Amino acid sequence: MKHMIYGSVLLIIAVMVIAGVMIVSGKDVRENETDKALNTAVEQSLKQLKTYGGYEIENSQELVADFQQALLMHISSDADIQVKILAADEKKGVLDVEVRAAYKTVNAKEKQTVCRKTVVLEQYSGKRNYCMAEFFMDGIIYEKYSLYPGSTIVIPRNPRKDGYEFRGWKKRGEEEWLTDNLIVENDVAFQAVFE
Repeated sequence: MKHMIYGSVLLIIAVMVIAGVMIVSGKDVRENETDKALNTAVEQSLKQLKTYGGYEIENSQELVADFQQALLMHISSDADIQVKILAADEKKGVLDVEVRAAYKTVNAKEKQTVCRKTVVLEQYSGKRNYCMAEFFMDGIIYEKYSLYPGSTIVIPRNPRKDGYEFRGWKKRGEEEWLTDNLIVENDVAFQAVFE
């Protein structure tokens, strides 16, 4: 009888650990899939605009349609995808897009991941590496951006925390405060500072 109780307790603990791992890894998988799909779709759309390989994009609506088609081809999850085109100009080669992916976790909680990408065709020259700019609040990623090296940092909206006032963003592990004209050359992480 004693061994059955121990076995049952161990089984319950094992199930809880597995569920916890699935929840955490599921969030990372969704964020990575959305981020990778967004980067690939923007690259393909701007490459099409730059090279005119097969047809010419003549207006902003065609650029947006081309981007959306490329994005849908690269997303394989069952997330509800919401695409917000913040700017699209085929003449200047500008595409600024925000993608929200809403999904349910293993324990049926509603979660959402947000990725944003801004690209100017003059800056775009083939496939390049990205710098990651991550913004943390209480040890959890608040916002994450993929930027080309040499780009100006994108500053997220100010976070809120009950009973505290937001002071700004500091580089993680350093005393340097974020400024709106910071040029990103490598991966960088910032921590929200509250008083």
